[in-house]
Parts: sequence; structure tokens; C-alpha cells
Amino acid sequence: MKTINTTQQFREFVGDNGKLFSVTFRKSDGSIRKMVARLNVTSYLTGGGARYNAAERNNIVVFSMRDKAYRTIKIDNLLSIKANGETIENN
Repeated sequence: MKTINTTQQFREFVGDNGKLFSVTFRKSDGSIRKMVARLNVTSYLTGGGARYNAAERNNIVVFSMRDKAYRTIKIDNLLSIKANGETIENN
């Protein structure tokens, strides 16, 4: 069974083409969140940019379609991801 352990594996699975994907992960407060998101969204940027390198901390920054806001997902807390008709469950 395939698992995703790095941001590079996440990007390879989802693709950088801006397509929608769904992701389930454990938030830092312990609750579970399900989200429909995209990568490489440039709308709603304020110009400040991130103050750290997300990939170095094994995080991925996605754009939540429901909230119309950027969210950070810790790859270590990833539970499942569905993209391109394929699902991966992380344990």
C-alpha cells in the first residue's frame, strides 16, 4: 500500500496542475478536518509571503476551496488524500 511521507510525494500524487483534491488530516488541536483544496493558487495573496520554508518542516500549503483561504497541512498528520480518482490512506 502506498503512503505519503514527504511534500514531494504529496505534490507528485496530486500534481501541480491546479486540479481539485480532497484531503483528511489531523489538526494541531487533535480534531479531524476534511477539505477540498488546490495547489498553486495565486488569488487572495497579500504580498507578504511565508516567513518560513514549508517543505523544510514537512508541511504543504494548500488553498481551501470552501474557506477561500490558505491552509497548512503537516504531512505527518495526513490521514487520507483523494486525487485523480485514486485514494491513499495514511496510518
